[in-house]
Amino acid sequence: MDSSVIKITEYCSYYEIEPDFVISLEGVGLIETLIIEGERFIHEEQLKDLERYVIWHYDMDINIEGIDALRNMLANLEQLQSEVLHLKEKLRVYE
Repeated sequence: MDSSVIKITEYCSYYEIEPDFVISLEGVGLIETLIIEGERFIHEEQLKDLERYVIWHYDMDINIEGIDALRNMLANLEQLQSEVLHLKEKLRVYE
């Protein structure tokens, strides 16, 4: 078994969350899972995002649609911050 994937049922059991929640995240495109020999797995690279979504859902009571909207807003914010930094660097040339 490749060590870069984690079995969803084990993850959910360890963190005491519902596997249906992870499947719902996949359904709206927030994460991708693999099915190997009938078992669903997630890549380790996606664990940070999954953990963030778990916190938003279980600790902050945000539904799947809200998680998707929040993720999109944060991505836009990061893009805007990057653009502002780029523009500030350009302005320094003219100072």
